[in-house]
Amino acid sequence: MLEDFNLKGKVALVTGGSRGLGYAAAKALLLSNAEVIITGRNKETLEKAADELMKVKGKVTPYICDVTNSEQIYRVKEKILEQFGRVDILVNNAGIVIEKMFSETSDEEIEQIMATNLIGVMKVSRIIGEIMVNQKKGKIINIGSYDGLVGTPRLVAYGTSKGAVIQFTRMLAIEWARYKVNVNVICPGYFRTSMNEEIFDNEELTDKIIKRIPLRRIGEANELGPLIVYLSSEGSAYMTGQALTIDGGETAH
Repeated sequence: MLEDFNLKGKVALVTGGSRGLGYAAAKALLLSNAEVIITGRNKETLEKAADELMKVKGKVTPYICDVTNSEQIYRVKEKILEQFGRVDILVNNAGIVIEKMFSETSDEEIEQIMATNLIGVMKVSRIIGEIMVNQKKGKIINIGSYDGLVGTPRLVAYGTSKGAVIQFTRMLAIEWARYKVNVNVICPGYFRTSMNEEIFDNEELTDKIIKRIPLRRIGEANELGPLIVYLSSEGSAYMTGQALTIDGGETAH
């Protein structure tokens, strides 16, 4: 049974893989013997992350890519086919958060959030996913959010983008099931990452958040890894179109 979770020989692409949950996903895939590609917009940050990951295990290939830019995504696709000849796992992690009251959110900020968190996921899935469709096999793991499932103040645009990613996951899972491409979405709650370090620097706010979580703690980024590996592996071959929440029980209320 454990062999089902060995990703040796598999090629995995993680967008936004240079930090936070994307970095944790890349690390988990590496430790499960996958060949890992990470993308990001900042060359220095991306190469530093790749170097750090390679100290853990294996080889990591960094590619510069803005998920809102179709030309850059196509270039990544060409590089993957040239260097690896295939892609087995896609983790759509790249995303941004802008926290403010909706009445104060500008048109540009709404468009920026949607372009990255939703349209970027759709573009990468279509362009990179074509490889999986052609090879008649693949795993797509979208990173949604707790905020895509519940109502949260000051995160209207962000939560809406993540809710749309959850529905996109279901729709694509149905359409691509015939090609044996599994599509699922993970909805994380509060995790300690570089994206939200300002929140957890505020002790009073952190205490309020923890009181809402039945397990009474904030998640650590590496706790996402086992779920990433499961959804990437043969162990989840019969699972598609599902939203899996990992939030310390917060949405169980």
